[in-house]
Amino acid sequence: MSRSSLILLASILLMGFPARSQKVGVVLSGGGARGIAHIGVLKALEDNNIPIDYITGTSIGALVGGLYAMGYSPQQMMDLVSGEEFYNWANGIIDNEHSYYFKKKDNDASWITLKYSGKNGFRSTLPTNIVNPVPLDFSLMENTAAVSAAADYRFDNLFVPFRCVAADIDRKQPYVFASGDLGEAIRASMAFPFYFPPVIDSGKVFYDGGLYNNFPMDVLKKEFAPDIIIGVNVVDSSYKGIDENLFSQVRTMIVQKTNYNLIDSNSILIKPDAEAGLLDFEETRSLVDSGYVAAMRNIERIKSLIQKRRPSVEINEKRKNFIAKQSPILIEEVDVSGITAGQASYVKKILKPEAAPINFWKLKSRYFKLAADPNIKKLFPKLLFNKLSGYFRLSLDIRQEQDFITQFGGNFASRPVNEGFIGAEYHQWGKQSLSLSANTYFGKLYTSGQVKMRSDFPGIIPFFIEPEITVNSWDFFHSSSAFFEYVKPPYLIQTDQNYALNLGLPVRNKGKLLLGSALAKISNDYYQSEHFEKSDTADRTNVNTITAYLNFERSTLNRKLYANTGSFLAVRLRYIEGNEYSIPGSTSVDLNEHFKHHEWWHLKFTWDDYFKQKGHLRMGFYSEAVISNQPFLSNYTATILSAPAFEPVQETKTLFLSNFHAHNYLGTGLKAIFSIRYGIELRLEGYAFQPYQEILRNASDFSVQYGTPFSKRYFIATAAAVYNSPIAPLSLSVNYYHGKDPDFLKSLSVMLHFGYIIFNKRALE
Repeated sequence: MSRSSLILLASILLMGFPARSQKVGVVLSGGGARGIAHIGVLKALEDNNIPIDYITGTSIGALVGGLYAMGYSPQQMMDLVSGEEFYNWANGIIDNEHSYYFKKKDNDASWITLKYSGKNGFRSTLPTNIVNPVPLDFSLMENTAAVSAAADYRFDNLFVPFRCVAADIDRKQPYVFASGDLGEAIRASMAFPFYFPPVIDSGKVFYDGGLYNNFPMDVLKKEFAPDIIIGVNVVDSSYKGIDENLFSQVRTMIVQKTNYNLIDSNSILIKPDAEAGLLDFEETRSLVDSGYVAAMRNIERIKSLIQKRRPSVEINEKRKNFIAKQSPILIEEVDVSGITAGQASYVKKILKPEAAPINFWKLKSRYFKLAADPNIKKLFPKLLFNKLSGYFRLSLDIRQEQDFITQFGGNFASRPVNEGFIGAEYHQWGKQSLSLSANTYFGKLYTSGQVKMRSDFPGIIPFFIEPEITVNSWDFFHSSSAFFEYVKPPYLIQTDQNYALNLGLPVRNKGKLLLGSALAKISNDYYQSEHFEKSDTADRTNVNTITAYLNFERSTLNRKLYANTGSFLAVRLRYIEGNEYSIPGSTSVDLNEHFKHHEWWHLKFTWDDYFKQKGHLRMGFYSEAVISNQPFLSNYTATILSAPAFEPVQETKTLFLSNFHAHNYLGTGLKAIFSIRYGIELRLEGYAFQPYQEILRNASDFSVQYGTPFSKRYFIATAAAVYNSPIAPLSLSVNYYHGKDPDFLKSLSVMLHFGYIIFNKRALE
């Protein structure tokens, strides 16, 4: 071979050497929801066979980069961020499938909750984050545990070598994760202050990496020294820190200035035109598209710098091989830190009461049951692989909730049905859980006091035992409305005392079965006529009962009042045996006292369901049915007061509407809910009430009788504008009650209220 031929061959080899050895690194900035655009950039690179040899990221860049390093394809990431699961991560929403109704306490009228620790001299603590991290923490563990194990907990061994950055706030410096639990590293890099709580590991407190290094190009260079760097910056450079959004203002105050410039000739900076608020994860598809478009604008320059190509067949095969190395997740033991030995025993009985290893799906169901426990303030999970056994160990870091809780709330209304609410709870937690709660309502219409003591016993079949005492009083006379001033209201005062013992069992995640027995004393003071004077004495009927009941409830409703998603199903069966003692007042026609023994049973079915949203409209359906053999009491008024009532809208719970009481009935209706903007709704609801036999009064002697079956039916309609504020709902409603008065206008009412029209349960409810 001639000398010139050798020189030509050497030149070709030298020219080809850089192409074969070229290493490409990608750096992804933080930037909140705009970081979804990173996915579009990665998709454009793969579509054009551009290799990605290393990747680093901060915050949302750590999440996207971490998913890619785990072997997620851009399409898989697009599917993830477009789905409901990702939205739940960002907003701290636990999926309905994993909400644990068994641990949910009865709804009350509270607005504000304050928590105290007796160990700290009853000092109150305020929450440090507004989003529940449980869905994100668990999902990161779920998606990264097998990957971390397959990589032997070294990020260089991932599908693509990876680094992410968090902020070590004790040392006031960035911290680079190169090994360990991948899910924990990503979560630490995403812990934006006041949004997600920090990650605590080995004595270090980690917050969002963007606080100190929002564009870890220096980390990429130091750790991997790539030949070519592709940087993606999604930070909104036009933002000046005057946005009214709290999190944007926090970012401006605490995030250190970051240099996003790439001055190396072998570097390309891509800046997508992503438009979204810092935490606005609604329009993910458009954000992905903005990243793809921005990358394609730079693709020719990228191709000119990077001669090497990686065909999709090659990268897909590499993904397949990496995923094949991952072990199935079977959990052999649970380690708990941060709480006492007795409390750890309680946790283990919930998560893994059996000795044999459990699969991941069984763990998942139990984990969200644990997360719903009121004793737990915070928990952070990690799954660690044991090479010797081939199983995983669940490591949980748990912080106990404060043991004293106080609540304040009530309802303010345009009618005199205002009420205040005060509640208090004390929790004692060891191998079992004990909670003592008390509340009081006070107002013109309603006064009540309640004390409960609930003992929870964990295990394969968890259960609770709960004695309770409740005293209720309703005064429908003094709480009458100015809207009905043309009608003299009846004098009705109802009081009940209930002493109950309950046994509760869970029915999967969303249901609860309650078995119980109670002693109850019910007193009704009333006039049987609307014509009475102050000097008159009222009739009184006392009913002393012993009852046994079996209640099943299943609920996924999203709010305790004015819900718009989820469903509620209840079936309640009760047997009642008791004695009636009626004492006539000065206006009674029958002046004889009555003493009578009664027995009856009562079955009630309730179904409240909201369908999927179509644009700004969501439809709902409500149905209620009662079947019983409840007997008449000594007169019409005593009978109608004791009969079950159909009360589907809020104002009906504050009125006594005799034509919506019956021993056997079906009530049903539809709801149309228009979402005007976040938290503001217009609700249109209409209901039909069909009693089997109407309870009628004999005008001459006030005795009671049934009407002809199915001869009468009545209707209720309401139109309400509702603002679901962070504290309590504000509602202005116009309501129609068929049969209230022959004049249509006199059957209308208007009510403005702020708060919760919620009461403690009645004795026979």
